[in-house]
Amino acid sequence: MTLKRSKGIILVLGISILTITILGCAEDSAFRKRQAQAKQDLGRSLLAQGNYTAGLGELLEAAEIDPENPEIQNELALTYREMELYPKAITHFNKAVELDPDFSEAYNNLGTVYLILEKWDLAITCFQNALGNSLYATPHFAYNNLGLAYYHKGDFSRAIENYQKAVQGQPSYSRSYHNMGIAFEALSQWEKAIESYKQSIRYAPENPASYFNLGKLYVKLDEPTLAADNLRETIRLDTKNIYTPEARRLLSEVE
Repeated sequence: MTLKRSKGIILVLGISILTITILGCAEDSAFRKRQAQAKQDLGRSLLAQGNYTAGLGELLEAAEIDPENPEIQNELALTYREMELYPKAITHFNKAVELDPDFSEAYNNLGTVYLILEKWDLAITCFQNALGNSLYATPHFAYNNLGLAYYHKGDFSRAIENYQKAVQGQPSYSRSYHNMGIAFEALSQWEKAIESYKQSIRYAPENPASYFNLGKLYVKLDEPTLAADNLRETIRLDTKNIYTPEARRLLSEVE
């Protein structure tokens, strides 16, 4: 065998080994991703059943198998948020956006933690980051949350601007109409508040919250008949008894 032929055989063997190694790594990576996906799916299922401890355990295993997956980090953070373990939630939301800087949902979710913690400026930055991605599929959530942050800072006009942007993008988003009504009330713009609550009721007719706020506003405006109508509807719809005690008290004043 000539030296030239021998070198050629060695080269071919080397390429073959490298190819097999690359294919093996790719197959191993794909297998690990399937493993992580299975753990993630099981974690979601357990969380949906209210089993947070077991669900969290599955998600932590998924993150260990696939540590560069931003979706898993986001779901871990959501779980910690539900468990009121806010520092851990913040850590994992930050990891999610570090892995995927265009992950608007994770920015929005991180902002909601800062809303809970009453860190309004940090929340605003998160919602603005979420909205910086032109491909964000559900910007009305971030606009609504941005409105909440400005409302709590006492900037009611800017809050309303963001609620309006939310309903421009999603006209049936009742929550923003409700929040808009609250902000208009803070500015003593009663007619606009009434119209906002009515729009909220139009798109969420089974939700007692806007009936309650509208009823209270009519009490303030000395409109007893309209107040009573909305307060009675509040009581009828309030299956969780959140608004009923106060609604009954107000109703006794106007009847």
